Amino acid sequence: MNIWNRISKISALLLALILCISLCACTDPLKPSEEDMEPVLIVDGMEVPYALYRGLVLSCRERVAADADIWSDAQQAKDAEEKIRNEVLQAIRDFYAVFALCKEYDIDIEDDYIMEQVDQILESQMDQYKDTDAYAAALEKDYLNHSVNRLMQQKEVCSSTLYYTMLNNGAIETDSDTLRDLVNSDAFIRIKQILIVGEQTSVSDDGSFFTPAQKHTNEEARRLAEQVRDKYLAGEDFDKLVHDYGESLYMTSNTDGYYLCRGMWDQVNEDAAFSLVVDQISPVVESDQGYSIFLRCEKDEAYVEANFTELCQNYYGASFRLALEEKSASLEVETTALYDSVSIQDMK
Repeated sequence: MNIWNRISKISALLLALILCISLCACTDPLKPSEEDMEPVLIVDGMEVPYALYRGLVLSCRERVAADADIWSDAQQAKDAEEKIRNEVLQAIRDFYAVFALCKEYDIDIEDDYIMEQVDQILESQMDQYKDTDAYAAALEKDYLNHSVNRLMQQKEVCSSTLYYTMLNNGAIETDSDTLRDLVNSDAFIRIKQILIVGEQTSVSDDGSFFTPAQKHTNEEARRLAEQVRDKYLAGEDFDKLVHDYGESLYMTSNTDGYYLCRGMWDQVNEDAAFSLVVDQISPVVESDQGYSIFLRCEKDEAYVEANFTELCQNYYGASFRLALEEKSASLEVETTALYDSVSIQDMK
């Protein structure tokens, strides 16, 4: 073959390769931009990328300030922005608490085995879409991108690794006799609940926890809860009131109620429940879920024996959650210049 023909063919192949590489670099929907990766906060020495912060802000803004008119009123806009910033900062603390607690248990969050699991999860997710463009578009609907999704999956894998590490090294109590004593003590209580859902949007309001209910305003829900409480005080049966008025699917199908330890519920409801003595009814308690009336009941020994394994599992999960909450509260958060320059209202 003529040397010039050979050079020409090699040049053509190189040019095609360069063009292919350039095209891929320009159109890769999974590659984060420099802005996406720019740190907006520093949590316990870990950089929080703008893409994660943006996703949390937009999701929170959609819920807190869905009414566009809020932004036309100076005080309402200020209140909305403060609420969003506070909620997002708390969400970020909770998110990075997993990574921070991993450090205390000598878990390398970038460990090859952990990252292999993350890659497998991401591959499985992407396989559900016809191509990477469709996958990226689906993420964007939830204000996410591939880099944020990867970080979220890394957090989940690290959380699972941390949980089993704490179980295995005794950081969470697993001795059967000790746990039996705990379940039989006031560390566990039995609670029945009548829940009336108001205007709030709850993470559980998807049919898996609440029954389809007649919509109430908050004032209507509170007033109905007070009326139901008065009916109980007048002598009506609590279980019947749960059946007639309760909007918690769990309670309407489970007359045993809840067996609780600290860390299983939100603090407002837990504080109300644990303040009661046996046979005492609470006042109407307002929380993110709605308006509740709690009745503390005597524990049923037969129920405890039949469900001891499940109660232990609940205790493990609650202990893990409390450990993360404690770590979250202790984390130092530093802002960057980007944090101060970004407008909550104008973010897109």
